[in-house]
Amino acid sequence: MITVFTPTYNRAYMLPKLYESLLAQTCRDFEWLIVDDGSTDETINVVKELLIRNEVNIQYHYKENGGLNSAYNYAVTHTDNEIFFRVDSDDSIKKDAIQSIYDNWHFVENDTRLCGLVFLSVFDDNKTVGFHPFEYDFETNFFDYRYKYHATGDRAEVIKTEVLRQYLFPLFKDEKFVPEGLMWNRIANRYNCVYVNKPIYVRNYGGDSITAKIVKILKRNNKGATLYYSELLKHRQPIFFFFKHSLLYWRYAFYKKCNFAEKTKESGLTAFVVGFLPSLVLLALDKMKGRSI
Repeated sequence: MITVFTPTYNRAYMLPKLYESLLAQTCRDFEWLIVDDGSTDETINVVKELLIRNEVNIQYHYKENGGLNSAYNYAVTHTDNEIFFRVDSDDSIKKDAIQSIYDNWHFVENDTRLCGLVFLSVFDDNKTVGFHPFEYDFETNFFDYRYKYHATGDRAEVIKTEVLRQYLFPLFKDEKFVPEGLMWNRIANRYNCVYVNKPIYVRNYGGDSITAKIVKILKRNNKGATLYYSELLKHRQPIFFFFKHSLLYWRYAFYKKCNFAEKTKESGLTAFVVGFLPSLVLLALDKMKGRSI
């Protein structure tokens, strides 16, 4: 069975639209797991109304606010279903999304090398988000998809729950966000997945989405940001990407409360030589654009 996981925080006004896309599914064999990360709006009342309608199998959990990663960890450890599919509260899915997952799951179900399926996501106008390099279904890992085949944009990951339990997000005191790529890159060290050339997910990057304000979020959550980039730098990658990731490591390390030697050790000496000086230029531009903390 599929768990459709939705983390939410003060998004009561968005949940009904997502609910309607779930209600419209041609296959209803799924559970909608909502993890409310400490909302203070009308989220619980909206969910109660949806529960009364009793049209979709809904599991609602409220927890203290801890950020997206803590909500993800909570969901992965509070479901017994085999298949895990995250759908954000400001997005929706196509009416055949659940059926498409079941139709393709046999490709990965009994293969211990594979962690799951990855489908395309699109905008409301049905245009693919970012660049997808394959015209057919293709097996690779999350890292190579981005840095060998140069894919861009968000995808719809449908992953074996047992795999996700092995790669929970690290949580830091006084921080609430770690880039999701940290988890995908760690999984890529061990597993491949099957990229299915079919859109099932509709993206809506609203003004209050994480994507819309990612730079400030990463500066405020610099322990998670620098951990992500330091691990990324340990992967073999083209020179352009190594330069980019070195620069971004130091962009966020500037805000991290530890000494210079510790930061250099974490990034690696080569990344320091390549990225430190350009990061100072980027920091100056950030301040000019009001992107500083």
